[in-house]
Amino acid sequence: MESEKLVQLVRSICAHDYSVSQLTEFVNISQKIAISYLKYLEVIGRNIRPKKAEGLNELEDVAIDCIAGLFMRNEKGEFTQLQRYFGPKIGTDLTFSELEACSMLRRLVVKKTKQELSRIFRERDPEGAKIIRNIKVAIRSSVDLKSFREMGREFIYTAAHSNSNPDDYEDQLANEINEQENNPAIDETQFKSAIPEKLLYQHFLEKYDPSDSVATMMKKMLQITQSYGEYQHYLGLDVIASIIRDVTFQHVREKLSNDVDENSPLSDLQSKEIDQVNQAIIDIIHQKINQQYLRKRKITPDKADIYCRAIVDFVNELTQGKETDSNFRYLKRYIPNLTQQEYREKERSIFEYLVKITKKSLRKKLKELL
Repeated sequence: MESEKLVQLVRSICAHDYSVSQLTEFVNISQKIAISYLKYLEVIGRNIRPKKAEGLNELEDVAIDCIAGLFMRNEKGEFTQLQRYFGPKIGTDLTFSELEACSMLRRLVVKKTKQELSRIFRERDPEGAKIIRNIKVAIRSSVDLKSFREMGREFIYTAAHSNSNPDDYEDQLANEINEQENNPAIDETQFKSAIPEKLLYQHFLEKYDPSDSVATMMKKMLQITQSYGEYQHYLGLDVIASIIRDVTFQHVREKLSNDVDENSPLSDLQSKEIDQVNQAIIDIIHQKINQQYLRKRKITPDKADIYCRAIVDFVNELTQGKETDSNFRYLKRYIPNLTQQEYREKERSIFEYLVKITKKSLRKKLKELL
């Protein structure tokens, strides 16, 4: 079918007088806009695709999940959000053009995608989201730490390092980033590069103190960057969050191992203690699933078994120092055809509650073990 004009599609959908093919075409256009914006975010360094994602389909799933809320209907079957957004324009402006329709739809889809990405990131990595919130709170509460945004990312620097007006210094840093990103022909030696994350991780691991506040951790990282004249004296917020989490987790692992030979009897004992903790947590979750969901017939025995196996994977990988997956990906291991939309509508509320209880119980048990 030849593509219809966007203005006609908008008018038909808002008037609740559309065909299935018209609605499908409008959804496809909206999804393509969302995918284009997600690809842009990936280009500037945002991690959009879920871990271990394969191909474009994962990006399409994220895009459709982001815009799904725009197509919610009321009891009459009307798309209320689209009517509220486009209604005033198409009702009073008979000269509503294709260019205006495209511009309005793009703004709507991009705004909705931004909103939903925040939710998706919190679901995918709740611990990382918590670290980022703590970082932002620390910046607002500190007189020494400042931030600025450029090219879709937030960067942190110390006010003490700026010898000029903070606003002028931020403009200088932003222009430097913008110039490097947008002018590939520029001589790269004119600008300093970002400190390699591996180097920053190694140095910060040596300086790490578990009693440090988030603000102190950030200051230590920035001091490390400033000790190297060849690297930028500011850090991406995402980089800081990643380093804090990795170093904190490494510290816990080292404390559990206690620098004991892996083949020693004490090491075997510690390993057995952790296995016992894991099994205790798994037993708690099994009991929770049986009492709250299976006996009340809120889920089937097959679904209960899937939830149990997914939780076992999560607990084992977390305590063995392996990279953990998103909640969605844990379930997808046992429901291969599961989509982001199906997860959101059918699985998320129960499974994420179980994961939350698992983390809380595991944290309590490990503290007792330490």
